[in-house]
Amino acid sequence: MKLHTFRWLMMAGLLTSGLAHADHHQKGEGKHEDDMHGEAMHGERMPPMFSQFDKNKDSRVSREEAREGMDRMFAEADTNKDDFISTEEMQAHHRAMREQFRQSMRDYWKKADTDGDGALSKAEAEAAKLPRLVRDFDKLDRNKDGKLTADEMAAAPHHKMPPQP
Repeated sequence: MKLHTFRWLMMAGLLTSGLAHADHHQKGEGKHEDDMHGEAMHGERMPPMFSQFDKNKDSRVSREEAREGMDRMFAEADTNKDDFISTEEMQAHHRAMREQFRQSMRDYWKKADTDGDGALSKAEAEAAKLPRLVRDFDKLDRNKDGKLTADEMAAAPHHKMPPQP
């Protein structure tokens, strides 16, 4: 198989795995119900992948931008630079992407936690524009102390807080 064709097939696989992941969340299979998890795929906010590909920020991804984006993704995954992505490289790339996502969620939680106590009050959730978290706040607040902790979020079936490092 020509290297060019192989690259396009690999990048199509990467892209479709991302779409499958998004579809998985859209169908409610592991769906997160607050804006901190997956809501960029719905409503007005664009998913991060779109922003990474839309280099000129015109809210559209051209064929050239898609090619450049796929080339960047391939280069990131091909850590030994042999112009192939091995199973190990793909697994490592997915682990790194998951950890990057988890870290961004921890950062978002920290930003929303304006009083710095490590938990979110309903007012903090409202100020951070987390409508589904606000809607389900009383159900999620298991000890009824008016605060949501990472442990309470982890215990909730559809509201998962990424594990702390």
